[in-house]
Amino acid sequence: MKKFKFRLQTLLDIREARERAVQYELAKIVSLQNIEREKQAELRRQIDAQKELFGDKLKQGRYSASEAILFERFIDVSLRAIGTAEDRIRSMEPQIQEVRSRLVEASRERRVVERLRERKRAQHAYEVNRELGKENDETNQRIFEMKKRVTA
Repeated sequence: MKKFKFRLQTLLDIREARERAVQYELAKIVSLQNIEREKQAELRRQIDAQKELFGDKLKQGRYSASEAILFERFIDVSLRAIGTAEDRIRSMEPQIQEVRSRLVEASRERRVVERLRERKRAQHAYEVNRELGKENDETNQRIFEMKKRVTA
């Protein structure tokens, strides 16, 4: 019996490639979003470090008015940068949702063809087993006839 060959394998390959492309696109956007989140985290760490540094100077009585103004400006600029990054993160959400919905659709299309392939594979296996059964029956029938002739 010949080997199983799925006639729509090219279609399945195309759908898998399309799904991988959408996955890549989603990963790219999420990566940009994660970069913005990391920028926010870094700014928060810097704010905390500056607060601690300024607190230490305040306790020791070594701060000046100009340092206090610089500290306030740093905090203000950093908080604005954090807010801007948050706005960029939020602005990416609709795009991410759209790409996710495309990914779900691409995945669904691929699975349809995969299910068809599995059904065809099972049908092929059934046919192969049926053919083998026929061959075994014919072989057994010949053996039986030969034994019958030999004993007769």
